[in-house]
Amino acid sequence: MPVIVVTGLQWGDEGKGKMVDHLAESALAVARFSGGANAGHTVVVDGRKIVLHQIPCGIIRPGVIGIIGASCVVDPVSLISEIKITEEAGISIGGRLAISGKAHLVHPGYKFLEKADEEKRDASAVGTTGRGIGPTYTQKFMRMGIRLEDACIPSLIVEKADSVAKECADTLNLSSEDEERLQAETREFIEASQNLVEHAGDVSLIIQKILDNGKTLIAEGAQGSLLDPDHGTYPYVTCGSCIAGAAGLSLGFGPTRISEVVGILKAYTTRVGNGPFPTELTGSIGERIREQGNEYGATTGRPRRCGWFDGVLSRYTARINGSTWITLTLLDVLSGLDELKVCTRYELDPEIEASIFETGARLGKHTAEFETLPGWQEDIMGEQSWDSLPVNARNYVEFLEDLVGVHIKAVSTGPDRKDLIWRN
Repeated sequence: MPVIVVTGLQWGDEGKGKMVDHLAESALAVARFSGGANAGHTVVVDGRKIVLHQIPCGIIRPGVIGIIGASCVVDPVSLISEIKITEEAGISIGGRLAISGKAHLVHPGYKFLEKADEEKRDASAVGTTGRGIGPTYTQKFMRMGIRLEDACIPSLIVEKADSVAKECADTLNLSSEDEERLQAETREFIEASQNLVEHAGDVSLIIQKILDNGKTLIAEGAQGSLLDPDHGTYPYVTCGSCIAGAAGLSLGFGPTRISEVVGILKAYTTRVGNGPFPTELTGSIGERIREQGNEYGATTGRPRRCGWFDGVLSRYTARINGSTWITLTLLDVLSGLDELKVCTRYELDPEIEASIFETGARLGKHTAEFETLPGWQEDIMGEQSWDSLPVNARNYVEFLEDLVGVHIKAVSTGPDRKDLIWRN
């Protein structure tokens, strides 16, 4: 039976949580395969907003198992808090959460390091969430990281955690006050890490048993493909791989297990943090989209930059993910606009070789060229019938489908899980 991979095809915040929640209705497990507490996946159930940062959002469904893969980085303190908050909301986690023992842990010292690094970069700062993600991955690939399996040996986790705290304090020349705070947070980190040991497991084996028993697994990506460190808008990217190919690497299954790759696209484009954004809107229309779409980060609360739909980048990310179908989200946000613009091509900087599609620093030199489509005035929030959409809304969806070259199978028209249109 299948693995269905869900990935974002923009700069994150595409609405992956809602589609994962839908697909989880007929799955046994949902597994996060990338990212950490820098992600925020939102699901609205009967008007109640639930935001999960590290726990796979499919766990909202009764009986669904939540899995966190080896390529994720886990903040033990915030995850313990998230489990508590989730259970207080009436969603029982007991026995339904498995974390790879190979997952690396975010030490509080890494947050100090990340903050110092961003300040040092000044105008060239990446615009991170400040959750210590970058330094955790750095330590991982320097072969100096702390993994959840280390917490199984009390003396080892204490030794490693204290060593990191001392190194951070020495490197940053922390004040006595900050060093005292780091020491206190390190003790909390050790305790939380040991408390998570009960959830540690062999994720690959768990998944193999699920699939061999004919059940479905949803592999849930974090952030978006344009934040992927290899294929995204480098250097303004995250540190964990965001594309579909990373799912098997993190969760321990082969590529032959994947049956579908669901790409998630907003009906417009947003990004948080710094970096090039060819279709960005800086005037009143961008502000309107931000307010209508509540475009503020689920993790940081930062306002998102908003712009028109970018067909060039969307074709690119659909290709590198191998998307078999697409969910288009937040179509309702565009209601009331007289006209809509869609980027269909770039006028390339003459220095750029046309045979190389670059997503790095020179992406900012690309000039987006637009096609204008008529908008619609009708309020479509909560609409669940394709035929009931205004003709211009349907034409817009079909235009994007042709532009990206992948079937748009589902269209989201509101925040609630029931606000969804399925197309043939």
